[in-house]
Amino acid sequence: MELVIVTGMSGAGRRSVLSALEDAGCTALDNVPARLLEPLLELEAKLNPSRPRLAVGMDNRHPEFAEELPALVDRLLDSSIPVYVVFVEAQDEALLRRFSESRRPHYLAKDGALSEAIKRERESLVPVREMATAIIDTTNLTLSQLRRRISELLPDLPVEGTTLRLISFGFKHGVPPESDMVLDARFLPNPHYVAELKPLTGKDIPVRDFLLKSDIFGTFLALTENWILWAWPYIQQEGRAYHTISIGCTGGQHRSVALVEMLAQRLRRDIPKLVLTHRELHG
Repeated sequence: MELVIVTGMSGAGRRSVLSALEDAGCTALDNVPARLLEPLLELEAKLNPSRPRLAVGMDNRHPEFAEELPALVDRLLDSSIPVYVVFVEAQDEALLRRFSESRRPHYLAKDGALSEAIKRERESLVPVREMATAIIDTTNLTLSQLRRRISELLPDLPVEGTTLRLISFGFKHGVPPESDMVLDARFLPNPHYVAELKPLTGKDIPVRDFLLKSDIFGTFLALTENWILWAWPYIQQEGRAYHTISIGCTGGQHRSVALVEMLAQRLRRDIPKLVLTHRELHG
């Protein structure tokens, strides 16, 4: 089992780093006292022997933390447990702003002197910072930039990547609220008005053959595929778990379904994490 210890300055984003690690496949626990870490690892190994890695958040609210952590990490390394220590920090101005915006008290600011509390905490964490595997300054980082920074500093950790969701729907039933992008296919030839095609759906070959006879359908399909493949590297850089593209026709039975099905066939080689939803089809 690999262990990732996430620590650092209060207000610097420890919980955001833990959330990013959890999204990358780690089991994540926060606010673990140093003295409980070794018993926790033993218990985790017994209960979940196949779980490859554990991320724990640890901070200076426990008085023994800064003094005990270096020796603790040395013992774990001696027992052949790979340990990464991620230290999260930010400039004083950013920390002051974040505490002001969140209205949360700093655990050392008992007299209300926030700037002095930040100074004292920074000084007490010097030994922890010096032993860190990676240091992340979150002063000017967005959440997506933070996720990329974690993957750069800890390349051995898995990165789940973004899942592309393709949804077919009918405009008469409303646009899917989870959509990141909506395409309107209502101008394409409509199989609904062909008697033998009306009871079928876009999953059926006769409907697809009918649509593919139309040049504008083929152009729509090709342009959408090309746009997704061009944009996908930039979309992944945002670090989101899902990116949802919804394609709608009038009723969500023929044109949108066929487009989503054919797009999926074309895109799976380049985007393996792809899921399809036909919202208006039942059964």
